[in-house]
Amino acid sequence: MNVRITWHAVKRYKERIEECSDDDAMNKILKIVYLGKVIAQRKRGAYTEKAIRYNDAIIVVYEYEGGNVIVVSVVKVEYERCWWKKQASL
Repeated sequence: MNVRITWHAVKRYKERIEECSDDDAMNKILKIVYLGKVIAQRKRGAYTEKAIRYNDAIIVVYEYEGGNVIVVSVVKVEYERCWWKKQASL
């Protein structure tokens, strides 16, 4: 699996989860990718959008065919305005 982490995701991790260095934020995001649990997903054309939870953080990733993953954002578990909570209530 190839994992690419956007600078937006690093910035959001540091802003919303824990203040740390860029390298530490990237390593912690990678840990979420590999150890987290997929709590929701939806097909979006050429990729599948997934919400992955690990401890107090949820990452939003785009997964393409062949296992390429792009981490695009990070939110706290308490975040309310998100597609995966709307999806669960349907």
